[in-house]
Amino acid sequence: MMSDVLTSAKKVRALILVTNLVYIASLLLKMAISNPAYFFENAFQTTNLFFYAYMLLSWLLIRNDKLYFLSSFLLILDLPVDLKPQVQTFLTAQLHIGSPWLVYGVLIVLLALLVFIVFRYKAMAYLQVFLLFFYGVSLLVIVFQTKTIRSTALHIDTPIANISKNYYFLLFDEYPNEKVMRQYKLCEKADYPSSFLPKQGFTGDRDSWSNYLSTSRSTVNFLTGSLQATYNVNNAIDALDSNVFTHGVDYSFIAFSVLDQRNRPNSLFARYYFYNFNNLLTVKIIPWCISQITRRGVGDYTDCDAYNADALARLDECSASARPHAAYIHFFTPHAYPLVRGEPISQRIRNANEWMLEAIRVINRNDPNAGIIIFSDHGLRELFIPLRQRNLNLLYYRNAAIDTDLVNKNGLVALEKSIKF
Repeated sequence: MMSDVLTSAKKVRALILVTNLVYIASLLLKMAISNPAYFFENAFQTTNLFFYAYMLLSWLLIRNDKLYFLSSFLLILDLPVDLKPQVQTFLTAQLHIGSPWLVYGVLIVLLALLVFIVFRYKAMAYLQVFLLFFYGVSLLVIVFQTKTIRSTALHIDTPIANISKNYYFLLFDEYPNEKVMRQYKLCEKADYPSSFLPKQGFTGDRDSWSNYLSTSRSTVNFLTGSLQATYNVNNAIDALDSNVFTHGVDYSFIAFSVLDQRNRPNSLFARYYFYNFNNLLTVKIIPWCISQITRRGVGDYTDCDAYNADALARLDECSASARPHAAYIHFFTPHAYPLVRGEPISQRIRNANEWMLEAIRVINRNDPNAGIIIFSDHGLRELFIPLRQRNLNLLYYRNAAIDTDLVNKNGLVALEKSIKF
């Protein structure tokens, strides 16, 4: 009797649809609980809208129950994506095999086994009951275990009321300290900052370090000049609008960052900082399709060279302005972002250097007497680099008086304090 009930076509399709809805509801609930301030931005980004549409259209248009089951399991639910790191960890930790091709081979075998079971045996309904139970339990776990991130009051150090010239803070994300470059032979000597920045009139400090290894924490540190009681991404977003530079009497503050209101929504960065759907559709397929139409601004496959080009354009615009200003321009390098995925660290560093030199050329053309500080929020966070060296960061400056002893003693949080504006 139970078997007859489960194998009823309408009931199986209903189970699949309900499971998909439970999964979507659980993630939306997690988004809402974890960070209510950015729920709508996160839940209704373009990638997710296409995902919701696919979920409904697949229910309406895929009439074969077995294909509908497989499309639901492989594309809508997150188990296949979550399985990959588990297989990889098992092969690496237990069998000491690190080949990514073997990981994909195992996943293909498991997929083939699933397809065989679905089409050869009458097991689909029982598998779907298990999935519904699994995601039902996951929903309960989310309700009782999800922690909430909320904005907290920022402690801002003494505001910088006046500046004697324009200042440009050019941040190159995850750019390593030259000591680390040399020790681990990350790139050719010609790509060391000391090989080309002094020729542009810059002075370097090789003992600079960041108080934290995360972009969001380092952003708060630098912009507020203060160590905070709590740190979260909301604080970093707020710091772009409220910091030591935003109370200037005779100058304005300009920020261009991966965390700002223009660049964060509908981008790769939102997935770094907020909970979201983690399935093949939202992680791979839909973003890739969108990326074939637009370079950036929609979908999770943000083209970071396009982002950096916009950062350069913003720098060009503000450096040509006659109004006194301090500008904070955040270049997204040398992370293994999509455009350079699979390329070596040396190429990512070379890519960062090209943007660095382009930024200097822009300022040389528009505002040659301005103070320029080139730095990074933290160092390279590769596993082969010891933890204590991953916060060694980049610091070069021109037309600026910096107390590097203060920075070397207290870290990046002391950078703005160390400058005689």
